[in-house]
Amino acid sequence: MPVRPRTANTNSGTGVLRHLNRSLVLRTLWQQPGLSRSELARELGLAKSTVSVVVAELLGEGLLQEGEEVPGGVGRPSRALELDRARNLVAAWEVNVDYLAVRLQNLMGEVRHAQDLELGPEPDPGDCLDRLAEATRGLLQGAGPGVRLLGLCLTVPGLVEPTQGHLTLAPNLGWRDLPLLAMLGHKLERHKLRVEAPPTLENEANTAALGVYTLGEWRAANLVYLSLGTGLGGGLVLGHQLFSGSYGHAGEVGHVPLDPQGPPCRCGKRGCAETFVSLKAWRADPTEAGLERMADKLGLLLAHLLNLLDPDVVVLGGPLAEEIGPRLLPPAREAARRYALEQPARTAQVVLSPFGRDSAILGAGVLAIRAFLEAQQAGVGA
Repeated sequence: MPVRPRTANTNSGTGVLRHLNRSLVLRTLWQQPGLSRSELARELGLAKSTVSVVVAELLGEGLLQEGEEVPGGVGRPSRALELDRARNLVAAWEVNVDYLAVRLQNLMGEVRHAQDLELGPEPDPGDCLDRLAEATRGLLQGAGPGVRLLGLCLTVPGLVEPTQGHLTLAPNLGWRDLPLLAMLGHKLERHKLRVEAPPTLENEANTAALGVYTLGEWRAANLVYLSLGTGLGGGLVLGHQLFSGSYGHAGEVGHVPLDPQGPPCRCGKRGCAETFVSLKAWRADPTEAGLERMADKLGLLLAHLLNLLDPDVVVLGGPLAEEIGPRLLPPAREAARRYALEQPARTAQVVLSPFGRDSAILGAGVLAIRAFLEAQQAGVGA
C-alpha cells in the first residue's frame, strides 16, 4: 500500500530523536490545541530552541498552523499553535450490515466531507472496498487542491485481529477468514489513493468505544460501549486504553449466553445476547411487551458487565438505540439494578451515545489520526 518514503536516516540517533520530537509535538497539540512554543517546551520538557526547530519544520510542511497571539510574557509575542484543519485529512471507512460510510476528518476529528452508501444482503467484501475507495476519491476531489490523506481506518462488525489485518468472522455480513487489510491495500493501489500512514483495521464496537471516549464529555478511566444494531457488539476502554484482548476479540458481548435454551444465533450457539437485544429481535416483536422483555435481557447483560468490569460509564449506541433508546433505557437501567451488585449498579452511569450511529466511524477517524501520529514517530511519511 502506498506510503511516503522516509527522507531521513532513522537508524541514526539524530534521526530517531527528530522523529520522536515531531511525534511529541503533534500528539501534544492534538490533545491540547492552542499552546505556544514556550508552553510546548515546558509541557514536553524540551529546550525552547528544540521546539522552535520542530515547529518551524512542521509549519513548513503544512501540518501546523499559527493562530492568535498568546497574551502575557515579555519580548516577542507568542502565537498559539494547532494542527492544520484544512489541508490534512484522514479517512474513516465503515462497513455495516446495511450501509457503507465514508468520512473525511481533519486532524482534530472534525468531519469535513461525508458519504453514505446503501448495502444489500450478502455483500461481496471486494465490492464493498471498491465502493468505499471510489467514494473517497470523489470526496477528495471535491475537497480542493493541496489536500493530503494522512491515514485511513476501516471498521467492520465482526471478529478482527488488527495487528494481522485479518477478519476472522463477521456473521451478520456472511464474511469469514479474510485478509481484509491486505485486500484494502490492493484496492488503494487500484484506485490510486495515496495514504501517508499505514491503514488500520478495527472492530466496529471498539472504534465506537474509542470515539465516544475521545470525543465525548465523560472524564472516565473505564468505559463500555454497546453497539445495538442488527447484532450486538461491545467495545472496552479500560484504564484509559482501548482493550482488545490477546487476539483482538475482547468485548464480544453479543455472544454472551443469556439463555442456553434460547433461540439460535447466527454464530451457531443458542440464547446469545444479540438474539434478545438487536434490531432483528425488535422487528420480530415491536410491542410494549416485547420492549419489556428486551429491557430485561439488556439489564441482565448490563449487570454482568457492571459486576465484571466496574466501569464508570456504559454507553448505548447504534441504530436500535437511535430508534427506541429513550424508551429502552429506563427499564433496562432498572433491570440492571435488580440483577447487579449494589455498588457497581449505584456508581456506574448508563447513557445513550450523543453521536448516534456515527460513533463507530468517528472512532475510526480517531484511530486513523493515532496511526498517523505513530507513523511520525517511526519516521514513515516524515
